Amino acid sequence: MDKATSPHPDGSADTADPSPPADGDGVLVLVDSDYADTPYDLWSAEAGVRPSLLVAAHRYPQYRHMPGARPFTGYGTGGEVERAALAGSPATVVARAEGDVLRAARLREVLGVPGQDFASALAFRDKVLMKSLLREQGVAVPEFAPVRIPLDLLAFVREHPYPVVVKPAFGSGSTGTRVLRDDADLAALLASGLPEHPQVERFVEGAMYVVDGLVVAGEPRAVFVSRYLNDCLSYREGAHLGSVQLTRDDPLVDRLADYARHVLDRLPTPWCTAFHLEVFRTPRDELVLCEVASRTGGALTAAAVRAATGFDLDREWFLAQVRGAAHPVREVTGAAPGRSAAWVVFYPESGTLKELPSAAPPFVVEQRVRGTVGERYEGGEKSGVYLAGYVVTGEDADEAERRVGELAEWYAASVRWSG
Repeated sequence: MDKATSPHPDGSADTADPSPPADGDGVLVLVDSDYADTPYDLWSAEAGVRPSLLVAAHRYPQYRHMPGARPFTGYGTGGEVERAALAGSPATVVARAEGDVLRAARLREVLGVPGQDFASALAFRDKVLMKSLLREQGVAVPEFAPVRIPLDLLAFVREHPYPVVVKPAFGSGSTGTRVLRDDADLAALLASGLPEHPQVERFVEGAMYVVDGLVVAGEPRAVFVSRYLNDCLSYREGAHLGSVQLTRDDPLVDRLADYARHVLDRLPTPWCTAFHLEVFRTPRDELVLCEVASRTGGALTAAAVRAATGFDLDREWFLAQVRGAAHPVREVTGAAPGRSAAWVVFYPESGTLKELPSAAPPFVVEQRVRGTVGERYEGGEKSGVYLAGYVVTGEDADEAERRVGELAEWYAASVRWSG
């Protein structure tokens, strides 16, 4: 069998041959997301295009029904995706995943197509550059420093009291993030090794809020505000993670929506992008930026927004990129009073999964079950890698949050592990 078509165990094909993809009406899509989040066939039919999809191999079975889909086994590490993209002549390059933001931007520059360029993508992807740009323009950020050698971290700790946070400047899903609370934590981190491209910053006390939205023609058209339940490092302790949508009668919605606009105005925000902004609200009611990304939120963020408002961030973002100014975007800020939603995800423990719960409570409007009964897990890997996820609704944020608590009790009573 020819190497270019030899099958892999997962059903993918070898992609050493960078033969040009089909023109796909000029739309090239880099795909590292579940079909449930990005049904590109449905959206493409709506837009009247036939895209070419360059797909991470482990996602490919979900997209194999699309004629323009090609799998790549080294999607995140090799250069075959880029070679295949450069062999074609797309007019639009679309990418949703955080790991694709920089290469999609560089592809646009090399191919000469419109969209987010590399300088803009880097400002949203590099947390050190991001905070440097914003601090220069008066936006409050935690005290921080890049860590190029271990001595940079030691010097920062000498100047700033514990706790401090060490994380990769280009990280996502809280992977590689460590909270150091004392010298013992510091010694353990140095012994295990620093993450790639690390940075260190002061730990900020306060609740974490999230602003998700869509920018079109350089202006935020749709803005949604939520509050985290637990925190993004919950996966390490086996706790659940989630967030609840705030309705627009909550005064924090307008305040945080305006804050997001203020931040985006001070970054090289592209003509069209989704955004996911995390901000601390301190006990003194100050707003301190955590970070902002030029993509949609992870886990079931978009699903909760859709359940609360009917607005599909990923769909609208795709259509706005493909159709340009011809695509009308409904302007909305926050969920309407009387309809909130929350999402919650549960992470693996260390052991063999014996049973996952079924027959979710009636207030669950969407569920994603990724765990495999009989498989052994070694605990949580990152905040976006979960066993089971759910979206619940409620009349307001308080009711949705209460239902998340009920759901967590139901899940804990039903899931079974051994070993």
